[in-house]
Amino acid sequence: MKLKHIFFRAGIAVSLVMISASLMPLNVNAQDINAGKLVYTTPAVSGQLSCSAGACHTPSPANNQNRILKAADDPGAIGVAINTVTQMAFLRGKLTATQLIDVAAYIGNPGAATGSPIAQVSPIALSFPSTVVGTIATAQQFAVSNTGSADLIISSVTSDSAEFPLVSSCGTIAAGSSCNISVAFAPSTAGARSGSITVSHNASGGASSVVVSGTATAAIPVAPGIQVTPASLAFGSVAISSFSGAMFVTITSVGTAPLLLSAIANSGSNFPVAGGSCTVGVPVAVNANCTILSRFAPTVTGVQTGTLSISHNASATAATVTLSGTGVATASGTKMMVEYLYVPLNYFFITSREDDKVALDKIADFQLTGFSFPVYASEIVGSKGISRFYFDKVAVHGTRGSHFYTLLDADKATLSTLNPTNAQTAGLPYNEGIDSWAFLPVVSGPGGSCASGLTPVYRLFRNGTRFPDDPNHRFTVDVVAYNSYVALGWDGEGVNFCVPVP
Repeated sequence: MKLKHIFFRAGIAVSLVMISASLMPLNVNAQDINAGKLVYTTPAVSGQLSCSAGACHTPSPANNQNRILKAADDPGAIGVAINTVTQMAFLRGKLTATQLIDVAAYIGNPGAATGSPIAQVSPIALSFPSTVVGTIATAQQFAVSNTGSADLIISSVTSDSAEFPLVSSCGTIAAGSSCNISVAFAPSTAGARSGSITVSHNASGGASSVVVSGTATAAIPVAPGIQVTPASLAFGSVAISSFSGAMFVTITSVGTAPLLLSAIANSGSNFPVAGGSCTVGVPVAVNANCTILSRFAPTVTGVQTGTLSISHNASATAATVTLSGTGVATASGTKMMVEYLYVPLNYFFITSREDDKVALDKIADFQLTGFSFPVYASEIVGSKGISRFYFDKVAVHGTRGSHFYTLLDADKATLSTLNPTNAQTAGLPYNEGIDSWAFLPVVSGPGGSCASGLTPVYRLFRNGTRFPDDPNHRFTVDVVAYNSYVALGWDGEGVNFCVPVP
């Protein structure tokens, strides 16, 4: 009988079970029936059938399909067939002599095979994200699977680097089962780090490995940092023996540890610290901020400067803010009318009342614009009282109010008629009393003028036509500011009253 009839019938190619060239080579001893079964059931070349295929010799050689039993205990017969039968040429050079002996032994006694474990790891590599030295990255897992037909026994799982610690409870893995192993990344040195996890077992090759890698970055130094804004405060002109509204300096903690202020001081009594939320000895949390309020209280005329110094733990050098202002002499019996801007609503407000200034200086949203002018603190011959009216809930959908100043008797009479009982009622003018005193202009309105020795105060109105639901008046002695707001669409109402020359 021809040898090819042992492995072929009806022109259909049949093959011995071989180890795929992509798999780890077997390490077996002669007459190893379990190893022979593995050769019988596993394709040696991708795309080819194994001997256990139904079209070849079926899963059990005992069925003797295509006379497979002719090769029982006869490795030479198998080798001759591989070397002489064209259809089996793909097996040439793929089997060792030991493997031929093992598969022949299995064909001769298939019932004696007890099975073999096959170990597979997945994935075969783990990559960790950038991790700061001294910290631990989130653990990742890989699986150890047994795709064989006998128990896979894990004898040990080890890491060759302490920077890749692992956790494993894998022991015996039944056929068809798997077990997970966790690996973490705990770098001790900056830079690219790598290692290998070795899983020792009783399957072919004796061990499987997983490559691990990650990048370590140097630890961020823990240190406080400080940012001071603005770098300078300009208070403008302020009357001698009076004081300006407060201006804010913001201290921001920009480091990686809390900022601690050890001292807050200025270089002269003309620029007193007026409060704020910063407190010596109280830490400012990272990314938080606090404020320092400063005033200008000149005692002499002329330009004056000072320095606000903030000592802190961010460095040995104190942070500084440059302070400046001009002291001016005014007529006896005057006080300063100062202007604020309520930033959230772009709302201008003026006042000469010292209690107003103290209250508003404590509210961060109210900021001094730098504009001010003197007014009379009491009535003098020929002057008129500047009455202050407040309209509650007349703007922004009834959520905010607006102030109005006038010294004209006709204005006062009209407003009083609208609210004869002077009740604090939404939408009606409420007379808050006389703020200060000034003189009527020689000619009022656009193109108006004041008597010699007096300064004109101009009035602007943000009207309801161009700015619906957003009325506001602004008073200023600065012609440039007046014209710029007229250009923005405000109504320029010209000269409204006259005050002493600053």
